[in-house]
Amino acid sequence: MNIKISIAAALAASLLTMGAARADTPIYKWVDDKGQVHYSTEPHSGQAQQLEIKNSGTLPNPGDAPPPGTPAAPASPANDAKLVAPKPEDSPACKAGRDRLFKYLHADSLYQLDDKGNKQPLPPAEKQKALDEARAYIVQACGGDA
Repeated sequence: MNIKISIAAALAASLLTMGAARADTPIYKWVDDKGQVHYSTEPHSGQAQQLEIKNSGTLPNPGDAPPPGTPAAPASPANDAKLVAPKPEDSPACKAGRDRLFKYLHADSLYQLDDKGNKQPLPPAEKQKALDEARAYIVQACGGDA
């Protein structure tokens, strides 16, 4: 077996294992003394605010969606592992996109809220669309080499 494929498969398996623990982890946002916005699973400041993240099966803000025609990154365990891997130079939008895709990939199911606030599981085609939109968002927000 090709060593690169073996490494990619091992990385994907480890991400799947980690996802179960991270699926419901709260995300905090705060601004440091220099005005830099930070996101973390730990509240590093007394001013940190826990973000309420609702999984609607789509990107949270239509204005944040990639422009029409933005190609989604190819779906594969190795490429998804690359897309969710954080980089030091990531912008907040890029970090949020990576986190969103990570959560989508590791969720038992994706859902949207109906008009009464009840969770309705997304059908497979809609789930795939949400994953493709999340991948395209990362390509757009993080740059072509994501």
